[in-house]
Amino acid sequence: MEIEALEKFLVIAATENLQRAADRLDATPGGLSKVLKRLEEELGVRLFDRIGKQLKINDAGRRLQSRAVEMVAIARQVRTEVRGAGALLECRIAAPTMLQLAWGGFIHRELSSEYAGVRLSFTSAYETLAVKMLARGEVDLALITGAVLGQLSPAMEVRPLGSIAMCIAAGPHHPLAAKSVREGVALAEVLRFPFAAPRISPFCGEERGIGSDGWPESDFSRQVQVVVNDYGVLCRLVMNGALLAFLPETLVREIGGVVVGVEGAVAASDEDLYVVGRGGDWLHKFPALG
Repeated sequence: MEIEALEKFLVIAATENLQRAADRLDATPGGLSKVLKRLEEELGVRLFDRIGKQLKINDAGRRLQSRAVEMVAIARQVRTEVRGAGALLECRIAAPTMLQLAWGGFIHRELSSEYAGVRLSFTSAYETLAVKMLARGEVDLALITGAVLGQLSPAMEVRPLGSIAMCIAAGPHHPLAAKSVREGVALAEVLRFPFAAPRISPFCGEERGIGSDGWPESDFSRQVQVVVNDYGVLCRLVMNGALLAFLPETLVREIGGVVVGVEGAVAASDEDLYVVGRGGDWLHKFPALG
């Protein structure tokens, strides 16, 4: 079996659609159909059930998928090692947008200082999907919180990356920004100002309503003036206007925002963060950041 054919098979298996797979691979559905047919003939077994024009991976296909992930990962690693120091290292990472915003810059700085010429390829995916993409060989690493550790397969390895401390965030020109730096702000004063907040959990993607960002809404009710689920937009609103938000402290500092110091703690649990990979792959190149 050719590694290139297995790489294409993995994309077909992930999409279960020749057109979508062709779009990802910059190929044609007809060309991928021929690759799949040759692979099935070589193995002597059907890898997908055909229902009209639809493909549905079957048990044989899933068995090959599991092995192909390992074979393709080894092949990619060997290519890099044989080419030597001048080879381009690419690390593919799937993670929720929130984790990319909060940790992407830090991860890039760490890996760039460790490996010259490394290229990071980030894909936005909520935690469960990120783990599935890792299992299917579409990415090398997944960033998750502790909530989905129980979903990992025995073939996956986990390394603590750190924790996410939540804080009240303001733009540099917000009325609370300067006062917070000087003396701290009473929570009652903070609650006089409007917030931007999501309805969808930033990690799992579930619709949980206002408070899904971790703010203890039942204890401290906010004035939520803007509801926005896109954290890139949310950050822009905070940086450009008079809105506050409840965001990871790492993210606030990355975007140049101000962490509003509050007198007394706002009860909210921090989230533990992990990087997940498969044995023998990028996880072993990843620096110990936790």
